Amino acid sequence: MQPFNYLMSPAGMVWVISCLPIGFVLTALGYYIINRIPAKWLCDYGETPSEQLLSGKRVKYLPSGIAVSILVSVCLALCRLQFNKGYDIYFCVLALILFDCLLITIADIKYQIIPDQFTIILGILAAALSIYDIVRGYNIFHASWWSPLAGAGIGAVSMILIDLIGMVVYKRDGMGFGDVKLFFAGGILAGFPGAIVVFLIAVVVATLFFAAIIITSKIAYGRKAEHIQTEMSEADEENTAVAENTDAPETEDGSDGSADTTAENEADSDEQTDDETVGFGSYLAFGPYLAAALAVYIVLFDLVKFLVQLYFNLFNF
Repeated sequence: MQPFNYLMSPAGMVWVISCLPIGFVLTALGYYIINRIPAKWLCDYGETPSEQLLSGKRVKYLPSGIAVSILVSVCLALCRLQFNKGYDIYFCVLALILFDCLLITIADIKYQIIPDQFTIILGILAAALSIYDIVRGYNIFHASWWSPLAGAGIGAVSMILIDLIGMVVYKRDGMGFGDVKLFFAGGILAGFPGAIVVFLIAVVVATLFFAAIIITSKIAYGRKAEHIQTEMSEADEENTAVAENTDAPETEDGSDGSADTTAENEADSDEQTDDETVGFGSYLAFGPYLAAALAVYIVLFDLVKFLVQLYFNLFNF
């Protein structure tokens, strides 16, 4: 059944409306799981967990959880519209995959690590749905038996190549191995050419995110600079007034120079703090973008498939 026709049906309306509370429950459950999983899951191999990890107080649901819950609800509703009547198994498994992508995103954003356990779950779900898709002859995600293998290979190789490029150009890892394993698992579901599409979506999402970071950082820095300049001007006026009413030796600008030095030091300190603030937290591993791209590929599957086919038709493929 087409998504619009399904939405207009009684069953479709019930399902779409039900996705709202389901999204809130799953998001709250995701935050709970991140706070309750063993601390070593969120550490590199051989790393000792910090006190904060051991405390179990890692992420708070409020206030970010509200926005995340709404986003998850929308994704579930779109997923149901794509895989509706007659495709209940698809929807259930894909909903679990979306939930797993949420866990991966939270862990990677907060701790820059993707727990292997989450990746293994993603791989099992992707493999199970791929086998079901091929054996039952639906061929929604895979047109042939080798498609999941090709997708997994494309996912892993692309991440390894980026890592090698980073090592050659920047003399450091360009991609964490957790991202390699994540895209390997996600590539099983996406298949070929879906894995290529997921990678392109991830690049676009990452580019838009970092563009937003740069723009907002410049705006924040500009406002901070204006504030510093205003404080320095006010300090100069106060110093001049004090100098006129005291016998302290004056500098060339008519003030005793001590307050000016203090104001300049405060300005330098503020600028340094601002630079550190802009830089801190601006780095994110590629995992969240891969998870987001896989989610987009799932919830907008019909649209993505149509655009890919339209592109291939331009070259008579």
